[in-house]
Amino acid sequence: MLCLALLLLLPLTLPVSARAEDEFDLSVPGLRIGVESGSAHAQLVEKLYPEAQLFYFSKMDGYNAVAQGKIDCFVFDKKQMEIAVRSGIPGVRVLEQTVGEDTEIAFGLSPVSAIPNLAREVNAFIDAMQKDGTLDEMYERWVVQGEKELPEITLPAAPKYHLRVGTTGIVEPYSFYTGTKLTGYDIELSYRLAAWLDADVSFEIYDYGSIVEAARSGKVDLIAANLQVTPERAEALQFSTPLYREKNGILVRSAGVSQPAETTVHWQDYNGKKLGVLVGPLMEDAARENFPDSEYLLFNSYPDCITALLTGKIDGFLVDEPGIKSVHAEQPEVDYIHESLTENNYSFAFRKDDPESAALCEEFNAFLTKCWADGTMRELDEIWLGVEEARKVVDMSGLTGENGTIRVVTTAMDMPWSYIKDGLNVGYDIDLIVRFCRERGYALELGDVDFAGRIPALQSGKYDFTTDMNVTPEREEQVLFSDPTAHGGIVLAVRASDLAAVSKQDAPIESGNTQGGMKASFEKTFLREGRWKLFLRGVETTLLITVLSILFGTALGFFVFMLCRNGNPAANAVTRFCVWLVQGMPMVVLLMVLYYIVFGNVSISGVAVAVVGFTLTFGAAVFALMKMGVGMIDRGQYEAAYALGHSNRRTFYRVILPQAIPHVLPAYRGEIVSLLKATAVVGYIAVQDLTKMGDIVRSRTYEAFFPLIAVTLIYFALEGLLNALIRTLQVRIDPKRRSRERILKGVKTDD
Repeated sequence: MLCLALLLLLPLTLPVSARAEDEFDLSVPGLRIGVESGSAHAQLVEKLYPEAQLFYFSKMDGYNAVAQGKIDCFVFDKKQMEIAVRSGIPGVRVLEQTVGEDTEIAFGLSPVSAIPNLAREVNAFIDAMQKDGTLDEMYERWVVQGEKELPEITLPAAPKYHLRVGTTGIVEPYSFYTGTKLTGYDIELSYRLAAWLDADVSFEIYDYGSIVEAARSGKVDLIAANLQVTPERAEALQFSTPLYREKNGILVRSAGVSQPAETTVHWQDYNGKKLGVLVGPLMEDAARENFPDSEYLLFNSYPDCITALLTGKIDGFLVDEPGIKSVHAEQPEVDYIHESLTENNYSFAFRKDDPESAALCEEFNAFLTKCWADGTMRELDEIWLGVEEARKVVDMSGLTGENGTIRVVTTAMDMPWSYIKDGLNVGYDIDLIVRFCRERGYALELGDVDFAGRIPALQSGKYDFTTDMNVTPEREEQVLFSDPTAHGGIVLAVRASDLAAVSKQDAPIESGNTQGGMKASFEKTFLREGRWKLFLRGVETTLLITVLSILFGTALGFFVFMLCRNGNPAANAVTRFCVWLVQGMPMVVLLMVLYYIVFGNVSISGVAVAVVGFTLTFGAAVFALMKMGVGMIDRGQYEAAYALGHSNRRTFYRVILPQAIPHVLPAYRGEIVSLLKATAVVGYIAVQDLTKMGDIVRSRTYEAFFPLIAVTLIYFALEGLLNALIRTLQVRIDPKRRSRERILKGVKTDD
């Protein structure tokens, strides 16, 4: 009986981490696995679990992401995670299960160190430390017992060399700070190595993403930072004899293993449903091929697709897989089916049949080859396809421009490739372009147009190349593509609630109409990253275009009317044709004709082209208003003025025009309001006006309500401001509304 009781109690006495329920299947497609940016764990998980969603964090951010349910698990050094959990990291635990084979840890040695025979000396030092048991004793003290203080190690008073050590300072127990003092296993070992070499020592702090490059370029002599030995790193530097081996652990939420089941929803289930498709042959062809029975709605940007999906206008939309991962991280209501419809390459596009453009393409390809070899492309993946926002910045310094200026057309609503953050252009593509320009001595000029306008903008000669786009046979007939900068495929984005398998531990999604949801939406739209500044910049651009178009258009319309008012046949014929042409052409088409054709080979900004286009349309409206207003004045006014001896010109300015203006001012005010609203289309020619800025904010927040409401309210405010100015002008020039003093000004009333 006692034995039976013991057997029944045995499972309760076992550690939680040893139970069968802790078995964690990392091979489930779509599992959200966190890894440290720049670490060998990232390479290991990428290799072993290609179907997983990888999220890149710093170590502490990874721990917190697990605790908050943002990811399903975090793969990292098992010993370090156990120390973190013992130190009080809440809501997480380390499983007994490990990932892959144990990893060797060693010193990383610079190939260009100034210390002679460094590799031989370091290996001799490690061999001696292993033989006398010092390495084992250090590992026991620091890693097992949790030592915090460095022992006294005497360095030479007159050193022969100076040893520069690269480390991280954030990897307890190997390299970390106690107060302001750097300590840890690797730090003690570095001091002992310096004494062995008859050298003094200094430490430089790097993150894992740049520490290998620091050693490769000679900024440090060696790396002592719990550095894992990988084939990729071995191509850049030499490793010492291994110091020890570490296990790759799995961190999960302490409430239980959040293991999502494999979804039962497949993209074939959406054939026959209403789908959103981005304008362009690639997405349209993929939709027709894979969803022949579906109804398609065409959109110009992914934010529009997302809004349509969340409001129920469509059931799903086709999207590039890297982009939808960024969307899902920001907007959990949007998910995707982890089955690719197509496999694609992404490349930059250059002008075809242009020798200068072909030479630039070759130069860019050489740069790409170097980036693939030295790990730059992997670094870009970690930064821009990860979720660590602090790393998502682009260093725009060092663009000297001694070799000229590169003009690049992009789309500022294309996360993670190109978008606006804190008022600046950032993204995977922008970062890559800036690095290219910095290395090759170019200055950089960026333009922003919608997806559909990028190839026309390139072909017009206004830009030297475009940012990433999918390579298709149709596009290859139009442009010259670079070597691939990324690989991916098209997937189907759907509402997360429509997927059959949803983790029970996922936090409920707050409705956008709750007080908390509204508050969060407001914060995301206006306060986060200082996005209110984007709206302010958009207002400035919109007002600039509107005011200049009003001034120039009024002057143009009045000048043309004066040429035609006396019946000049040639002037009237030309004017009638121009007015017919301008007024009969949609404003978007007129702007694109001016931007890409008329001024195609002229270096002129989109704002200037917009002012020209709206000046033409507003001038045509003013011309028509002048004809209407002057035509309403009785001919007797002319005859009376002529009888008093006034000339034709004096009669017009002193008698006719003052009477005509009050008749046309209400219509003139309406034209101004129409002009203000019509400026909303200038985003087609790379102008970031108020509407475009609203779209850019939507592309970051993936919410429609607040950005669109903000744009609407701002337009109402601007319309009210312009209306007030016109009413003030109307009062001042309307004879019926003038004061008695103004009417009698200059008249002697006492005669």
